[in-house]
Amino acid sequence: MDNQDKKRLLIIEAALKRFAHYGLAKTTMTEIAKDISFSKALLYYYFPDKLSLYVSTMEHLMHLISRDIVKSIDKTISCREAILKLILKRQQYIQKYYNLFESSKMISNELPEELYEKFSRARAFENLLISSLFSRGLASGELRMEDPKEVTEVFLDAVSGIHFNKMTREKHIFPGKEQFKAIFAKEKLLAEIFLTGLKA
Repeated sequence: MDNQDKKRLLIIEAALKRFAHYGLAKTTMTEIAKDISFSKALLYYYFPDKLSLYVSTMEHLMHLISRDIVKSIDKTISCREAILKLILKRQQYIQKYYNLFESSKMISNELPEELYEKFSRARAFENLLISSLFSRGLASGELRMEDPKEVTEVFLDAVSGIHFNKMTREKHIFPGKEQFKAIFAKEKLLAEIFLTGLKA
């Protein structure tokens, strides 16, 4: 990693801490620069505005989450354990970086196309990961199913349904921290019921 890449990463990591603690609206480029003893001009050299820094910070966080989830899943011994671990990890990250995720709701009308792409890629990665876990369960004899890809789609649709149903009922676009806990409890229960139904 060259010096420019190191500086860029340092800025992103400082922004991640600030955004996670204060959210996007209450964080300034001046504060981020001060946190790492950089000039404001240097910050703007790497990121033309706060929104572009937010996009890069979200991308960085998605990479961290993906790596951590894959690492955790690799240590599991069953499909059931892996799926439950994935749901738990997702919940932990949402709780830890709640202000960062909530900011995407606040600027949803201004979200750059590239951030939508990154969210789409994160969803595609999760889809691929869960599909591979169902395939692993099928190969080991833990589960039985005809088509792991189709089962993955149904599972993810059901998980999305829990989220959507909670938001529709309570008339919110983005869940509060307590709502996320309720969503997580239902996701976990759904996974347990779903995997019990697929048991060989």
